[in-house]
Amino acid sequence: MFVCFFVERFYHSVPNWALWPIIIFSIISSTIASQAVITGSFTLVSQAVAMGFCVPFDVIHTSRSIISHIYVPAANYFLLFLTLTVTIGFQSSGRITDAYGVTVCSVMVITTILYMLVMRFTWSKPIWLILCFSIFLIIDLYTFAAICTTKIDSGGWVAIIIAFSLFVFSFSWYYGNLRLNRFLTEHYQTNLIENLPRRFQFQGFQHLTNDEMEEEIDDDDDDDELHRDEKKKRKVSQPESTRISLVETNLNTVVQDRFDEIRQNETIKKTVRIPGVGCYLTTSKRYTPYVFENFVKRMNAHQEILIFLKVEYARTPSIDDEQRLIVRAFDKHIYHITSTFGYDETNINLLNILQLAHQQYDIPIDTNQSNITFILPYQSIHVITYGWRTIIRRFPLYIYALLKGLFPGMPLNFKLIPDNTVQLGILADV
Repeated sequence: MFVCFFVERFYHSVPNWALWPIIIFSIISSTIASQAVITGSFTLVSQAVAMGFCVPFDVIHTSRSIISHIYVPAANYFLLFLTLTVTIGFQSSGRITDAYGVTVCSVMVITTILYMLVMRFTWSKPIWLILCFSIFLIIDLYTFAAICTTKIDSGGWVAIIIAFSLFVFSFSWYYGNLRLNRFLTEHYQTNLIENLPRRFQFQGFQHLTNDEMEEEIDDDDDDDELHRDEKKKRKVSQPESTRISLVETNLNTVVQDRFDEIRQNETIKKTVRIPGVGCYLTTSKRYTPYVFENFVKRMNAHQEILIFLKVEYARTPSIDDEQRLIVRAFDKHIYHITSTFGYDETNINLLNILQLAHQQYDIPIDTNQSNITFILPYQSIHVITYGWRTIIRRFPLYIYALLKGLFPGMPLNFKLIPDNTVQLGILADV
């Protein structure tokens, strides 16, 4: 009410000839302030997505020169819905002012607490200095208590409900991902990619030394010698400053005795080799993704050509094709590709990545698209309901299961071909 009274007295104090210019300037000032709120909301949502506290909303970069210029459609529509709901529901500027007062005082208290934590754990300041700074926290808490006792009933409760709902939303997503990762760690053990040639018992690999193995590969395929010579020439002509590394065969990685011990324990089973190319998305450069292990375990088979694709994003608008790929070969059938994209590049076509790798590094990828299959992960969440210990965690996990169904976690800027894509799902008990 004090703010409304001040605004009314302000406009009455303005001369008649300056009333309309002041109103116009006030509207412009309000627009700038609202734009600051919108921009801040976009930044907070983007950082929350990066830290794993928010579902992977689509983040659109609106500038090719400044990475911080972003637009989040979901946050924009949420603010629109929230603004209309509060305005129509309150129907009074005084009640909106009460909600605003509670919000500002809450922000002051939270900011002071976070600043004290930064002083202690980031800047390593002594305790006595933090205790001296706590006088500001006492002032903020006194102001917050005074505002809450007088403003909550008349509209301040809305700000508290909104803040609590956002907290539950963020905590449910974070806690659900934590439980899901724990489930995957316990039930889906990944392995080193460099172990796959011995694991799948490729011809001439398991009982030969490295030198003998290379000779047998030369005898099996005369074209490999030509390809190897071409790659050596390309390696010589490649500038040392480039970040692209040519395909290298990484054979000397596993000790033969260890492999023989595993074979004696019968932990490695002979799998069927399926014709075609299987491309598995991964987040690691050394280990197989769990979706691959699940496929091999259930189907007891694998594709003839295995490609593990890792997509990274740089802090530049775009990346040239000559600098886009880093390829590693662990066998003539197993490859790991790291593909880098700029933040302004959207609708990434995974098939184009494989074609580019074939052109630049002669990876044996069939030109027939029907022989290429992209295997993507998909998780279905099942909340454990038995046991008294599950009562407390059921509520956030139910919310996480709902959010996971709406946002499965796949990057939204991927352009997939439905006929070439298979989503391999798991039922995760969390």
